[in-house]
Amino acid sequence: ITLLLAPVAFSQSKETGAIRGVITDEQGATLPGVNVTISGQNLMGIRTYLTDANGEFRFPALPPGEYQVKAELQGFGSVIREKIRVNTTSTLNIDIQMNASTISEEVTVTAQSPTVDVKSTETASVTLSNEILRNMPNNQFTSNIVNMAPGVNNDVAYGASSDTGIAYSMDGVNVADPEGGSAWVFSDYNIIEEAKIMGIGLPAEYGNFTGVIFNLVTKSGGNEFSGHFEFDFQGYKEDSKFWQASNNQALLEDFPSLTSPVSKLMDINGHLGGPIVKDKLWFYIGAQYYQTNNRPTGFPEDSVYKQPRLFAKLTSQLTPSMNVNLAFQTTKYQGTNRAAGSTVSPEACLTQDSPDWLVSFSLTKILSAKTFFDLKTNYFEGRYYLDPEVGPEPYSHFDNNDNMLYGSASYNYYADRARFGTNASLTHYAEDFLAGSHEFKFGAEVERSMARSRLAYNGQGGPLGDHVNYVDYVGEGYWGYIYSGNYLAYQYTGYDVNTRYTRLEGFVQDSWQISKRLNLSLGLRYSMNWGDVKNVSGAVFKTNRLAPRLGFTFDILGDKTTILKAHYGHFTEAMLTAYHDRMNPTESFPHDIGYYFVPDDEDPDTNTGTWELWYDIPPTAYQMDPNIKHPYMVQWTVGIERELFKDTSFGLTYINRRWKDMIGRYDRAGDYTEATWYSEDLDKTFPIYVRTDETLETTDFYITNLTAGPDYPWILEQPFRKYEGVEVLFNKRFSNRWQLLASYVYSKASGNRDNSFGTDIGWGADPHDPNNYLNATGNLTSDPTHMIKLQGTYVLPFDISLSAYFRGITGNAWTTRVRTAAFNQGRITFFAEPRGANHYPMQKILDVRLEKIFTLAGKYRLGLMVDVFNVFNADTITGWGTRVGYDWFLSGSEDYTASTDGHLSPNIVRPRQARVGLRLIF
Repeated sequence: ITLLLAPVAFSQSKETGAIRGVITDEQGATLPGVNVTISGQNLMGIRTYLTDANGEFRFPALPPGEYQVKAELQGFGSVIREKIRVNTTSTLNIDIQMNASTISEEVTVTAQSPTVDVKSTETASVTLSNEILRNMPNNQFTSNIVNMAPGVNNDVAYGASSDTGIAYSMDGVNVADPEGGSAWVFSDYNIIEEAKIMGIGLPAEYGNFTGVIFNLVTKSGGNEFSGHFEFDFQGYKEDSKFWQASNNQALLEDFPSLTSPVSKLMDINGHLGGPIVKDKLWFYIGAQYYQTNNRPTGFPEDSVYKQPRLFAKLTSQLTPSMNVNLAFQTTKYQGTNRAAGSTVSPEACLTQDSPDWLVSFSLTKILSAKTFFDLKTNYFEGRYYLDPEVGPEPYSHFDNNDNMLYGSASYNYYADRARFGTNASLTHYAEDFLAGSHEFKFGAEVERSMARSRLAYNGQGGPLGDHVNYVDYVGEGYWGYIYSGNYLAYQYTGYDVNTRYTRLEGFVQDSWQISKRLNLSLGLRYSMNWGDVKNVSGAVFKTNRLAPRLGFTFDILGDKTTILKAHYGHFTEAMLTAYHDRMNPTESFPHDIGYYFVPDDEDPDTNTGTWELWYDIPPTAYQMDPNIKHPYMVQWTVGIERELFKDTSFGLTYINRRWKDMIGRYDRAGDYTEATWYSEDLDKTFPIYVRTDETLETTDFYITNLTAGPDYPWILEQPFRKYEGVEVLFNKRFSNRWQLLASYVYSKASGNRDNSFGTDIGWGADPHDPNNYLNATGNLTSDPTHMIKLQGTYVLPFDISLSAYFRGITGNAWTTRVRTAAFNQGRITFFAEPRGANHYPMQKILDVRLEKIFTLAGKYRLGLMVDVFNVFNADTITGWGTRVGYDWFLSGSEDYTASTDGHLSPNIVRPRQARVGLRLIF
């Protein structure tokens, strides 16, 4: 059964855990000098330890996997503890009792393996083990694994900004986009040994995030040759009714062209691992071809993404105390019809070309029985190029009447990225020192990253010149003209920014065991960041922060089964080029030009007239606040973890988070006058702010920490974001034919600065525009009041396993918005009610997998899989238009749609779909 659920046992992953314990005799007296050995498939050779004067032993730096511990001492019967499961970052307490014996005897104990870490303040974290990853039905795209964890949805973790708040890591080193922090390196799903998602109560060795750390631990070879070959396929309804149902019936009367979102997938991958020299040198290689064909709601064609990948890894035990890993990965990521959607015509899409490569190195050296050293480093390069599918010549035209983009994509974009990172740490154990036992850890991180980005509008040879986006309209416009097509135009010749940074961080932490029941976690993390720009001397962005961490654990019952945990800490936001990319020279940016059209006559059948200059805003030399502070998050948490029964734990955690020193750009030249706008649809007059004529084409942008006050008069409210939540976590790891990971999170994410992508790092709604503070306080976009996730497997007779993944998640928050006619600064869109006053319906999705294993020739295991996604064919709406009178028409309007209460452009979840798979394992 274990082989069925964990079909491949590849060894030595880079990130590690530990086992420690105390050996006593029948009377409870500690036994020094006991010979303790540890062995396991994921360990090269056998490690040995002699217990100290207190009868204690420890085995640090263990790769995740299952282990056996053996204790031997003359005059006592030998004891073997089996099936001890170690995960990354965990330290397990394995206490052993030895009985006196005059004869040689050996006792094998398959005792309860601990599921609670009694010393770590880390809580509400989850390890998605090999058993979970291999059995839960999902799209097998590695960056999406994080969304399987409690408290995470749509790349938002516990209230943090989308993507930016997640530290995407691979074997312990960051592999995210240096510009905005989103996922950049995508890997073969089947090279992953386990995934760790953690962010609550972490000690000082973890930093550079405000959401969670999402770390993928890769597989290695072993002393036995092993392989894993897999083919997965998911088809369209047009191919066969087996593959897909439709879930758009309730909307078809109002939206006859609306299609169900669909996805087609083909994943072919193969992996081999084994020894080059037994217990000395292992190899592991993997290759994958992953292709998806996605068809969004209301779009007539496929978005096709082709992703071939190659991964190779060497693991070496250079000496009995030194382990080295070297890995290489490359991906070629290509796509068509990017940016497809219900408001985009096929010719207005983009092609994508995104190859990248990565090399990583790690070294673990056990210096003594009490000290070990760990080094991790990697380097990656990649690009992300988006080009218009019709080439650079055609112009884009956005039709205001039917809310559609035609002609061409509105922009092209080229991103080049590179990142080098190194982490080093030294761990030392000190017993009976300064009123207790201590586990000291010292470390440093160094990172150097680069992000070059280029963006321009498309179109060549027209009357207004190149790089122009047109807005078309037929009807009577704001100025009283009768328009027959030409309406507005925006010209942007493109920017080219080349931004870099250096990050240096150091930490010191102490896990201080004061007594057998009380443990303190004390730590400090110091961060220094220097942002620079190509062809600009010196650092244009400098920050440093000292982040304290303080926590404790208390063994309530004294039996290491019920642990009270509490923690307080500051967590510094990731270093990104987004903070200072506007410090590139002004010649890197173009003029921002707008035009409006004046028709020659009021004849709707003619489209003649003249284009008039509306505005011409030259690039501004931004200034950086010399005293700018790095954004951070303050977190305090308290929880209890309980080992319920064998292989099973339960946790209850309260989480409180506050974001501080958020960064934004403020236009000090801007000035506004108060005005009003009457909404006929809502029959209500709203206050608005109109930029004065004198300051319309004058800017003086200042990059600083956002704060309300006399220096920033148009920041009408003190910017803030906060999160509170309670998480319940039940974890039964695989044994006795079943496993279950169940969680429930009740939370509230609120503030006046949203948690959409990049809003705390200088992107998002302009903080200097007072219209963005109208009804600004309320629920943030990602505010899942309720989040339920159930992931489980049960092994039926005849080697058939049934796995299910259910999630019930409150939909995103949305707000009624009003869009005005054009004022000096253009149209103004503002909230007509408190932010996030409404939520989309709760998504309730059940996915199921059925797998049958056939054993061939004694060692080959052939698995036949059938997955069904969205079993009950839910048709939950996930988004729609929220601008009254524009893409939302109230009851009584001729454009009212009853099925969506007047909201246009609805998006719905994917319908029921099926996937089949075949895998051969040996």
